[in-house]
Amino acid sequence: MRPALPSQDGSVSTSAASTVPDTEDDFFETRPAELPSSSAAEGAATGLVATTTTIGIPGLSITAPWRDGAPIDPRYTCNGDNVSPALSWSVAPEGTQEIAVTMIDQDASFDHWAMTGIAPDRTGLAENETPEGAAAALNGTGATGYTGPCPPGGTTHTYRITVHFLDHALGLTGGGSADDMRAAIDAATLASADVTGTFTSS
Repeated sequence: MRPALPSQDGSVSTSAASTVPDTEDDFFETRPAELPSSSAAEGAATGLVATTTTIGIPGLSITAPWRDGAPIDPRYTCNGDNVSPALSWSVAPEGTQEIAVTMIDQDASFDHWAMTGIAPDRTGLAENETPEGAAAALNGTGATGYTGPCPPGGTTHTYRITVHFLDHALGLTGGGSADDMRAAIDAATLASADVTGTFTSS
Protein backbone atom coordinates (compact mmCIF):
# COMPACT_ATOMS: atom_id res chain seq x y z
CA MET A 1 0.00 0.00 0.00
CA ARG A 2 1.19 3.52 -0.66
CA PRO A 3 1.69 5.89 2.30
CA ALA A 4 -1.33 7.95 3.32
CA LEU A 5 -1.41 11.55 2.16
CA PRO A 6 -1.24 14.28 4.82
CA SER A 7 -4.93 14.98 4.21
CA GLN A 8 -5.78 11.36 4.99
CA ASP A 9 -4.96 11.31 8.68
CA GLY A 10 -8.49 10.62 9.90
CA SER A 11 -9.84 7.22 10.84
CA VAL A 12 -12.53 5.50 8.86
CA SER A 13 -15.26 3.39 10.41
CA THR A 14 -18.17 1.49 8.98
CA SER A 15 -21.32 0.20 10.61
CA ALA A 16 -24.13 -2.08 9.61
CA ALA A 17 -27.56 -2.56 11.04
CA SER A 18 -27.64 -5.35 13.58
CA THR A 19 -29.22 -8.59 12.43
CA VAL A 20 -29.75 -9.83 16.00
CA PRO A 21 -33.39 -9.48 17.18
CA ASP A 22 -34.10 -7.23 20.14
CA THR A 23 -35.14 -10.13 22.35
CA GLU A 24 -34.15 -13.73 22.73
CA ASP A 25 -37.82 -14.65 22.46
CA ASP A 26 -37.91 -13.31 18.91
CA PHE A 27 -34.64 -15.00 18.05
CA PHE A 28 -35.78 -18.44 19.14
CA GLU A 29 -39.36 -18.19 17.91
CA THR A 30 -40.37 -21.28 15.97
CA ARG A 31 -43.42 -22.09 13.95
CA PRO A 32 -44.91 -25.44 12.93
CA ALA A 33 -44.24 -26.48 9.39
CA GLU A 34 -47.14 -26.04 7.01
CA LEU A 35 -49.24 -29.05 6.20
CA PRO A 36 -49.30 -30.22 2.60
CA SER A 37 -52.41 -28.82 0.93
CA SER A 38 -54.17 -32.20 0.77
CA SER A 39 -53.60 -32.89 4.47
CA ALA A 40 -54.70 -29.39 5.41
CA ALA A 41 -57.92 -29.80 3.47
CA GLU A 42 -58.57 -33.16 5.07
CA GLY A 43 -57.89 -31.74 8.52
CA ALA A 44 -60.28 -28.87 7.94
CA ALA A 45 -62.97 -31.25 6.75
CA THR A 46 -62.67 -33.59 9.73
CA GLY A 47 -61.92 -31.01 12.41
CA LEU A 48 -58.55 -32.63 13.12
CA VAL A 49 -55.39 -30.58 13.20
CA ALA A 50 -51.89 -32.03 13.11
CA THR A 51 -48.74 -30.54 14.47
CA THR A 52 -45.35 -31.08 12.95
CA THR A 53 -41.89 -31.38 14.38
CA THR A 54 -39.43 -32.52 11.77
CA ILE A 55 -35.82 -33.62 11.63
CA GLY A 56 -34.11 -32.14 8.61
CA ILE A 57 -37.08 -32.18 6.21
CA PRO A 58 -39.82 -29.53 6.52
CA GLY A 59 -43.45 -30.06 5.61
CA LEU A 60 -44.03 -33.50 7.13
CA SER A 61 -47.16 -33.97 9.21
CA ILE A 62 -49.13 -36.46 11.25
CA THR A 63 -52.84 -36.26 12.05
CA ALA A 64 -54.57 -37.83 15.07
CA PRO A 65 -58.23 -37.89 16.19
CA TRP A 66 -57.67 -34.82 18.40
CA ARG A 67 -56.20 -31.38 17.96
CA ASP A 68 -52.55 -30.95 18.81
CA GLY A 69 -52.15 -30.50 22.55
CA ALA A 70 -55.86 -31.14 23.20
CA PRO A 71 -57.37 -33.83 25.45
CA ILE A 72 -57.25 -37.37 24.07
CA ASP A 73 -60.60 -39.11 23.65
CA PRO A 74 -61.01 -41.60 26.54
CA ARG A 75 -61.68 -44.28 23.91
CA TYR A 76 -57.91 -44.49 23.39
CA THR A 77 -57.07 -44.67 27.10
CA CYS A 78 -57.31 -47.05 30.04
CA ASN A 79 -60.64 -45.39 30.91
CA GLY A 80 -62.10 -46.48 27.58
CA ASP A 81 -61.54 -49.16 24.96
CA ASN A 82 -57.74 -48.81 25.16
CA VAL A 83 -57.36 -49.08 21.37
CA SER A 84 -54.72 -47.32 19.31
CA PRO A 85 -55.95 -44.26 17.41
CA ALA A 86 -56.22 -44.02 13.65
CA LEU A 87 -53.36 -41.92 12.27
CA SER A 88 -52.49 -40.42 8.91
CA TRP A 89 -49.21 -38.86 7.83
CA SER A 90 -47.38 -37.32 4.89
CA VAL A 91 -45.93 -39.36 2.05
CA ALA A 92 -42.54 -40.60 3.24
CA PRO A 93 -39.52 -38.55 2.17
CA GLU A 94 -37.02 -39.91 -0.31
CA GLY A 95 -34.72 -42.50 1.22
CA THR A 96 -37.30 -43.95 3.63
CA GLN A 97 -36.97 -47.73 3.88
CA GLU A 98 -39.36 -48.34 6.77
CA ILE A 99 -41.79 -46.43 9.00
CA ALA A 100 -42.13 -46.71 12.78
CA VAL A 101 -44.57 -45.21 15.28
CA THR A 102 -44.03 -44.45 18.96
CA MET A 103 -46.17 -43.03 21.76
CA ILE A 104 -44.43 -41.80 24.89
CA ASP A 105 -45.73 -40.28 28.12
CA GLN A 106 -43.68 -37.08 28.29
CA ASP A 107 -44.18 -36.69 32.04
CA ALA A 108 -43.17 -40.21 33.01
CA SER A 109 -40.84 -41.17 30.11
CA PHE A 110 -43.05 -44.20 29.68
CA ASP A 111 -43.43 -46.09 26.39
CA HIS A 112 -47.05 -46.78 25.54
CA TRP A 113 -46.46 -47.83 21.94
CA ALA A 114 -43.53 -48.73 19.72
CA MET A 115 -44.09 -50.32 16.33
CA THR A 116 -41.64 -50.92 13.48
CA GLY A 117 -41.81 -52.68 10.11
CA ILE A 118 -44.48 -50.44 8.59
CA ALA A 119 -44.10 -50.32 4.79
CA PRO A 120 -42.58 -47.06 3.49
CA ASP A 121 -45.49 -46.46 1.09
CA ARG A 122 -48.07 -46.40 3.90
CA THR A 123 -49.58 -43.05 4.86
CA GLY A 124 -51.53 -44.09 7.93
CA LEU A 125 -52.95 -46.70 10.28
CA ALA A 126 -56.54 -47.62 10.96
CA GLU A 127 -57.78 -47.67 14.54
CA ASN A 128 -56.27 -50.57 16.48
CA GLU A 129 -54.37 -51.76 13.39
CA THR A 130 -51.11 -53.69 13.36
CA PRO A 131 -50.13 -54.00 9.68
CA GLU A 132 -48.90 -57.29 8.31
CA GLY A 133 -45.17 -57.54 8.82
CA ALA A 134 -45.08 -54.91 11.57
CA ALA A 135 -43.46 -55.63 14.94
CA ALA A 136 -44.58 -54.16 18.25
CA ALA A 137 -42.64 -53.92 21.48
CA LEU A 138 -43.76 -54.88 24.97
CA ASN A 139 -45.78 -52.09 26.52
CA GLY A 140 -45.92 -51.02 30.13
CA THR A 141 -48.45 -53.70 31.04
CA GLY A 142 -46.18 -56.51 29.84
CA ALA A 143 -48.27 -57.21 26.74
CA THR A 144 -47.16 -56.63 23.16
CA GLY A 145 -48.58 -53.63 21.38
CA TYR A 146 -50.46 -50.48 22.33
CA THR A 147 -51.53 -49.49 25.82
CA GLY A 148 -53.38 -46.22 26.22
CA PRO A 149 -52.72 -43.24 28.47
CA CYS A 150 -53.30 -44.06 32.13
CA PRO A 151 -51.68 -41.51 34.47
CA PRO A 152 -52.10 -41.66 38.25
CA GLY A 153 -55.55 -40.61 39.44
CA GLY A 154 -56.21 -36.89 39.34
CA THR A 155 -53.12 -36.05 37.28
CA THR A 156 -52.74 -34.82 33.72
CA HIS A 157 -49.97 -36.16 31.48
CA THR A 158 -48.89 -35.21 27.97
CA TYR A 159 -48.42 -37.91 25.34
CA ARG A 160 -46.42 -37.60 22.13
CA ILE A 161 -47.11 -39.78 19.09
CA THR A 162 -44.31 -39.72 16.54
CA VAL A 163 -44.09 -41.18 13.05
CA HIS A 164 -40.46 -42.00 12.22
CA PHE A 165 -39.22 -42.30 8.65
CA LEU A 166 -36.26 -44.70 8.80
CA ASP A 167 -33.25 -44.79 6.49
CA HIS A 168 -32.97 -48.58 6.71
CA ALA A 169 -35.19 -51.52 7.58
CA LEU A 170 -34.68 -52.67 11.17
CA GLY A 171 -35.82 -56.26 10.71
CA LEU A 172 -37.05 -56.42 14.31
CA THR A 173 -39.50 -58.97 15.66
CA GLY A 174 -42.23 -58.21 18.16
CA GLY A 175 -42.23 -58.66 21.89
CA GLY A 176 -38.88 -57.12 22.70
CA SER A 177 -38.08 -54.27 25.05
CA ALA A 178 -39.65 -50.92 24.17
CA ASP A 179 -36.43 -49.18 25.21
CA ASP A 180 -34.37 -51.31 22.82
CA MET A 181 -36.84 -50.85 19.99
CA ARG A 182 -36.99 -47.08 20.54
CA ALA A 183 -33.18 -46.85 20.56
CA ALA A 184 -33.05 -48.68 17.22
CA ILE A 185 -35.77 -46.41 15.82
CA ASP A 186 -34.01 -43.25 16.96
CA ALA A 187 -30.71 -44.37 15.43
CA ALA A 188 -32.35 -44.99 12.04
CA THR A 189 -34.63 -41.94 11.88
CA LEU A 190 -33.97 -39.65 8.92
CA ALA A 191 -37.10 -37.54 9.49
CA SER A 192 -40.09 -37.49 11.82
CA ALA A 193 -43.32 -35.71 12.65
CA ASP A 194 -45.29 -35.74 15.88
CA VAL A 195 -48.52 -34.74 17.55
CA THR A 196 -49.27 -34.41 21.27
CA GLY A 197 -52.35 -34.85 23.41
CA THR A 198 -53.19 -34.77 27.11
CA PHE A 199 -55.17 -37.04 29.38
CA THR A 200 -56.40 -36.54 32.92
CA SER A 201 -57.14 -39.69 34.88
CA SER A 202 -60.16 -39.63 37.18
